[in-house]
Amino acid sequence: MAPFISIVMPVYNVEKYIEKSIQSVLAQTFTDFELLLVDDCSPDNSGKICDTFAKMDDRIKVVHLPQNGGVANARNTVMIPADGEYLCFLDSDDHFDSDMLEVLADSVKRNPAQAVVFGLIEEYYNDNDILKSTKTVTCESKIIKNKKELREEILKLEAKDLYGYPCNKMYNVAYLKETKAVFPRMRFNEDIIFNIDYFMNAESCNLMNFAPYHYVKHTGSTTGSFIPTYYKDIMVKIDRLYSQLEYWDMLTPENLEFLALRYTRYFFSALERNCDKRSKMSHRDRKKFFKEAVKNPRYIRLSKHLKGSGFIGILAKILRTKNSDLCLMAGRTIFVVKRFLPKLFTRLS
Repeated sequence: MAPFISIVMPVYNVEKYIEKSIQSVLAQTFTDFELLLVDDCSPDNSGKICDTFAKMDDRIKVVHLPQNGGVANARNTVMIPADGEYLCFLDSDDHFDSDMLEVLADSVKRNPAQAVVFGLIEEYYNDNDILKSTKTVTCESKIIKNKKELREEILKLEAKDLYGYPCNKMYNVAYLKETKAVFPRMRFNEDIIFNIDYFMNAESCNLMNFAPYHYVKHTGSTTGSFIPTYYKDIMVKIDRLYSQLEYWDMLTPENLEFLALRYTRYFFSALERNCDKRSKMSHRDRKKFFKEAVKNPRYIRLSKHLKGSGFIGILAKILRTKNSDLCLMAGRTIFVVKRFLPKLFTRLS
């Protein structure tokens, strides 16, 4: 018989963490699942570890991809052929609480829905893999059975940064096939695009004030990762959110102000990243970047909604002036604070 829940886990270069992730699935109090491990040509022993677990438990299936294609490709490869009625995603350095699948399964058996959305616990580890802090992010419990209410709740999820994650959701596989949603091949930010496509016409969802997913973040690096395509990819998110609101006939002044603040946050993050020497951008390059960005229809659409309170609100008002020197100075200041006063940066952001 087909399992009730399929769990998709892309695997790449995670031999230090994957055993804990797999064990958290095998320890579930709900046992009617399959675990699909997708070895994305991992150069370490991750693939061998997957094979070892598959020999121990026939609920585990391993797919060894012929060449490395990235996390989006790994998920897409197995999620549509998955046998389960519902689908969950697990990153290979994260883990579940032991009752997660039981609670989610019970939710949809009592209230069938196209999706279940729940919370997560962000766990911050230093370079020595020592847990330094945690942050629980969750939502209000609610059963939603109409499009209008679901669309209003999605903006609340985005405000809490819970909309974009695939790992804090359980998806109905039959409805997923209807939507034809897939993860686009991007350097990052592919998750939110998948969810925008999935929820575009959705009308039922169970929201749960429940945080069983442990989302691991390895911090402490003085340099951090650098993503050359950051601005391009993150602006795809802004454009798609705008298009979604337009499709939903929800381009109200309030929602546009909300979106303008998200745009501001990402815009200044791009300015900050442009100060990194790895960007290979001079001050003249950064000024050219800014002037081209404020000519974009995206900025023109959102510029009159650039307002608000708090730190992001101040940045929004600065951005509205289109003063390149002032905005670049703010970006440089954020760059310095982020590197030398990380705790202050975390509070501000």
